[in-house]
Amino acid sequence: MFIEELKQIYANLSAAANQILSRIFNDGVLISAEKMPLIMAGFTLLIILICLSGWFLLRKRSLKNKAPHELSRRDKEKRLEQLEKERAKELELQIKQEEKLQQEKEAAQIVKAEEREKGFQEQISSMEEERRNQQVLEREIEKETEIEEQPEKADSLIERLRKGVGKTRTHILNNLSEAVLGKKEIDEDLLDDLEEVLIGSDIGPETTRRILESITEKVERKELTDPEVLQKEIQLEIEKIMSKTYPVLGTSERKPLILLFVGVNGVGKTTTIGKIAAQYRQQGKKVLMGAGDTFRAAAIDQLEEWSRRADCDIVQKDPGSDPSAVMYETVQKGLDEDYDVVICDTAGRLHTKKNLMEELKKMIRVIRKLIPDAPHEVLLVLDSTTGQNAIFQTREFLEVADLTGLVITKLDGTSKGGVVIGIVNEFDIPVRYIGIGEQVEDLRPFDAKQFTESLFA
Repeated sequence: MFIEELKQIYANLSAAANQILSRIFNDGVLISAEKMPLIMAGFTLLIILICLSGWFLLRKRSLKNKAPHELSRRDKEKRLEQLEKERAKELELQIKQEEKLQQEKEAAQIVKAEEREKGFQEQISSMEEERRNQQVLEREIEKETEIEEQPEKADSLIERLRKGVGKTRTHILNNLSEAVLGKKEIDEDLLDDLEEVLIGSDIGPETTRRILESITEKVERKELTDPEVLQKEIQLEIEKIMSKTYPVLGTSERKPLILLFVGVNGVGKTTTIGKIAAQYRQQGKKVLMGAGDTFRAAAIDQLEEWSRRADCDIVQKDPGSDPSAVMYETVQKGLDEDYDVVICDTAGRLHTKKNLMEELKKMIRVIRKLIPDAPHEVLLVLDSTTGQNAIFQTREFLEVADLTGLVITKLDGTSKGGVVIGIVNEFDIPVRYIGIGEQVEDLRPFDAKQFTESLFA
């Protein structure tokens, strides 16, 4: 390589000299005797520069190619210093790469651990929920078996309803009595006490305000002066609120009639479906169930048990199947085999889980591919024992489904039944059924007048 560089330099200088000589001899350029020494000096200088350049290049090359023991002390120090810097730089880069790899490995391990923990928690929750549902189903079967073995004399409709809402009635009437006790006129203090009683009965602030505004207007017009008749006025106003109705489609208008039930876990949705299916069968209707809660094996088993007890058919798939596929197959079977009523169950969604709410939207879309105006009723099942939380649930489900009615369960086990009044007033959704006991006939079509009378009788 070094020889080639010298050859190139020599070639370049020779070319330049040839050009000069060519001009002198070929072009006829005359050089005087005085200039000849100057030209010779120039050539001599050129030759010296060529030699010096070759020497410097040779020196540089020899230093670079020398073995460490051939270098001078100063050159050795510089060489060692350069090598140490290069090694230090490589070592630093290697350390950084190893640290980065270690961090990425630790982060991946943390993510995997969190995913495993989440999976374990969900599995535990699912197992606990299945166990609770199984226990509920077993208790219901035992209770109905006892009822069949020891039949009791049936009470009248209003009497059974009165017993069912007994805790709520006692709570409201006792507080009303304390509020008006010893009062001789309806004044601001009495109205304040009345407001406290109504809100404390879980009726809710908006509904309480509506009732009080009606009473205040009558007081101002002198139509209402006696505190003893306040209870009757409240009863009439509640009856107005609860008397919301809408045309209920029957199997004569729609066949099959598609009912879709929604609600959160633990409200008694599957039991409600079973009781309604049994009531339709008692009317001689051909009923089909769709087990759309594929997230829990216990939910499928529970609905299957109810289908046997109600003597109706069921469409079900393995746990974990696509619930929308179950809905599609159920409705298609209802069309093909001339069923009167198709009742669709859905997963017991927590109203805070948006992905499950989106699944509910999808199920409704799938049903409408087969029957454009279905589902003909979307019934939200609410547990009255949850009090004001039932209002939050109603609001959330209204965002994803056009609710046509409410089913209020467990009125026989709570003093918070007043929440039903607040829900109907706030959302303008009628109550379709109320549950006041364990038997099939204890799930009743709602009657506003009977319900109000049972609260104040």
